[in-house]
Amino acid sequence: MKTETHYGNFIGSSSCIDCHQKEYDNWEGSHHDLAMKIADSSTVLGDFNDAEFIHKGITTRFFKKGKDYMVNTEGPDGEYHDYKVDYTFGVEPLQQYLVKFPKGQYQVLLTAWDSNKDKWFALQEELDIRHNEWMHWSRGAMRWNNMCADCHSTNLQKNFDPETEIYNTKYSEINVSCEACHGPASEHVNYYKNGEQSSDPPSLYMETDMSSKEVVDKCARCHSRRSQLTDYFDYQGHFVDHYDPELLVYPTYERDGQIKDEDYVYGSFVQSKMYHSGVSCTDCHDPHTTKTRKTGNDLCLSCHEKSYDEPSHHFHEEGTDASLCVNCHMTGKIYMGNDFRRDHSFRIPRPDQTVKYGTPNACNSCHEDKSAEWASQVIVDQYGEERAEHFSDYLIPGQLGDHSALKKLISDPDFPAIVRATAIRQFVNTPLSPQDLELLQSQRKDSSALVRNEVVRALTNFSNPELGTYINNLLNDTVRLVRMNAARYFTLQNKTAQNEEAFQKAKNEYLDYLNMNSDFPSGQHQLGTYYEATGEIQKALNAYKKAIEIDDHYNFSRMNLALLFYKQGKVAEAEKLYLKVIEQEPQFAESYYMLGLLYNETNNTEKAMEYLSKACGLETPLMRACYNYALILQQNGQHLESVSVLEKALKSFPMDENLLYVKLLGEIKSGHNNAAVNTIEKLLQIAPQNSRYQDISRQLKQGNISPVRN
Repeated sequence: MKTETHYGNFIGSSSCIDCHQKEYDNWEGSHHDLAMKIADSSTVLGDFNDAEFIHKGITTRFFKKGKDYMVNTEGPDGEYHDYKVDYTFGVEPLQQYLVKFPKGQYQVLLTAWDSNKDKWFALQEELDIRHNEWMHWSRGAMRWNNMCADCHSTNLQKNFDPETEIYNTKYSEINVSCEACHGPASEHVNYYKNGEQSSDPPSLYMETDMSSKEVVDKCARCHSRRSQLTDYFDYQGHFVDHYDPELLVYPTYERDGQIKDEDYVYGSFVQSKMYHSGVSCTDCHDPHTTKTRKTGNDLCLSCHEKSYDEPSHHFHEEGTDASLCVNCHMTGKIYMGNDFRRDHSFRIPRPDQTVKYGTPNACNSCHEDKSAEWASQVIVDQYGEERAEHFSDYLIPGQLGDHSALKKLISDPDFPAIVRATAIRQFVNTPLSPQDLELLQSQRKDSSALVRNEVVRALTNFSNPELGTYINNLLNDTVRLVRMNAARYFTLQNKTAQNEEAFQKAKNEYLDYLNMNSDFPSGQHQLGTYYEATGEIQKALNAYKKAIEIDDHYNFSRMNLALLFYKQGKVAEAEKLYLKVIEQEPQFAESYYMLGLLYNETNNTEKAMEYLSKACGLETPLMRACYNYALILQQNGQHLESVSVLEKALKSFPMDENLLYVKLLGEIKSGHNNAAVNTIEKLLQIAPQNSRYQDISRQLKQGNISPVRN
């Protein structure tokens, strides 16, 4: 087990008490202290007196056997078994329980104890989870070793062996102790205990004189939704040397960046004006008690003017919940069944965006009996017509297909880095012009590692030989995440890097990341794509199959496996896999699209058209499918049918230039010139300098365009 780092050894929180008694006392009993404990009479909160809880037909019984806390419930084989509870996990508003399994695994029960209401409840109340699914408590999604442990214990090392699939997970202290945040403290303690203080004291990983952004980055290690890059956090480097944070992509986040899925604060906070004004986590939260430094509006008034706490600003009765700053600027959601968490993007309510795009807003979260139109008008009445510019004004239409809105976000460095990185990821979902590629390349030296990383990821989708020159220098980037994806670019593109030494070093970091995450279906999937790129097809097949074995619903791998089978001439096997995806995920448009292409390429035109049509008729259609289906319809002379398909698609992607252009062609060819005039106007809104659009607009208005009949 690794105990020595740049800062020395881990020596335990008891070593801190002599000099930091107050901080220790504040920490003791905090959520960090109680993050994980041995299950005994002093830590277990749940009712284990032969209590039963029934959910979706599964009965879970909690009882005691001597001093042991026991549970009887459905296991991974679908049968009922007795399990001993070894550890508690958390304390308020819920407590979870850990059970030991073979191969060093610890599994977290999906039945938890509500410590506020003193009752058992289901963490996934709406889901009917079968025993062979990834989400079942006995399987990968609820495995402590890879899903929870890194943030609930100190000096955590997962120690997963991909060959034997055995975990030898270790930690220095069971909970989030002093050294979990401050780093190993042996050199720091020895300096003061030995009395030889002629030189400056050794530094700690987290100290009191850090900049606000450094504080946020270091808290982000656990307070962010992210994937892990390294097998061991060595308390060196930047946050993104060890973790890859989720971007503001729907449906993880709302299309405007508000919380939707479980997002863990960081991704929200770095969007905010608070963050960009130098506010950090510890300005509002005591890091030792984990509580806010003040309660109610007093916390906000620590920095903001008193006038913000008056009815002239909030227009609600004083002293009520409606007058609390957080209820307008930090709306929240309930996660894990009963855990209410607030959005830390600190945004101004925008019911006008709700009216236009359907995004949520703070006003209607309270005024549920009123419409978004009503709320929007109230804002206008109280604050006027104008709204301050906010990145969401561009991010929402950008995520709905407005290319120009994404370009605005990408090119303006005043927008938050996580927003610009998100815009780049969305930008490459449609065909790019040479000018678009130049815009991406111009961001290669951006000060944000998130932006640089997304540039590399984006350019990996293009085979332009000149792009390698831009990415080659990023093999020596100061941040591991960027270096890894630069190596991934050269690997997946099968190109030779100019700097072979830097490439091999970055490639090894990338391979370490892939192997470290091989206990996830996503990790096996990425191994599969790596093996495909390096020509190791059998290994790729095995990796995709392993991903599906880990999670039978991991259909990204099933889709890639189907395509590999098709390339090998195994059409029937590929067809079977696509149909399985459709069975499991009937709203997943990509599977219909790929099956339609398969039928098209095997000359089964009738079925090809059937499945392409289905890909376009779903609740969330696939843009590429609608684009291609409309083109095929037009090739067959079915211009009105193509326009109908595109109109449905444009409800989901109202500003997509490619869809609008094909719709324009369909309208012109069917003689619907009045409709074509409206469409060309929308295209000119998106690309006002496009000379072709200008010519078509002029001809339409002059009546010089005639329908083309096939």
